[in-house]
Amino acid sequence: MTREHTTTRRDLKVVWKCVYPRHYIRNAQVGVDMEWLTSISLVAFNSSLQLGLTMTLHTDESFTSSYRDVVTMELEDTLFFQVTLQSNNSFAADVLLQVESCWATESTDPHDAVQAILLEHSCAVDYTFRWLSVNGLAQMSRFSIQMFTMPKGLPLYVHCQANICGQVEDCSKNCTNHHRPKRSVSQTGREGKKAAVVSAGPVVVINRKRTTGVPSDWTEHMTMISIVAGSIGFLGGAVLLVSATKAVMSYYERLQ
Repeated sequence: MTREHTTTRRDLKVVWKCVYPRHYIRNAQVGVDMEWLTSISLVAFNSSLQLGLTMTLHTDESFTSSYRDVVTMELEDTLFFQVTLQSNNSFAADVLLQVESCWATESTDPHDAVQAILLEHSCAVDYTFRWLSVNGLAQMSRFSIQMFTMPKGLPLYVHCQANICGQVEDCSKNCTNHHRPKRSVSQTGREGKKAAVVSAGPVVVINRKRTTGVPSDWTEHMTMISIVAGSIGFLGGAVLLVSATKAVMSYYERLQ
């Protein structure tokens, strides 16, 4: 895989099978206990105002319930994220939130060398990225993205850099003619804006093979029906053969 293409959804699945003698000790990182990453970033907007940024992963597009434990998803599933600006200060009522960039890594480190870029300069890079709210016009941003895998196949962590905008700053973004590179992620906000990085994860992907043919139970039923029908046909043929034989013998007896 190239560095420009770090996300896949329909890869070739290779099954590895290892056989060990019983007296050997297997040492593999399988079933490692993982905890949900709770990320809260505090940003000093000015000398008297401190704001909090959080990112949560929700179960569906209603955003009424969020995950608190490790999540297991299939490639056909959709991830629903929400980045929220938290403050109990009334002076923060006019402060806005803008999600600047989002990316995924296979570790908790947002600066991991291998990154899957999802959003850059507030414009979608991944073709499944969808805004579910207007970004930059409120203190909350919502978006969705289809589940994917990365080269190592490890649990995924999603990170977003968010900007906090004041009253005189423009947080809106027009992505109509925006060029969308796919290589790097900037970790610093634009000049004049306070920026912070929030994270959520881990999300474990399972590439379950979905059958598109006839279900196995239906196949078994059809097999039983075929056996019964064959038996009935064989018995019917035997009865007809016996009847025909008797008719021929009766005919010859009458001739004699």
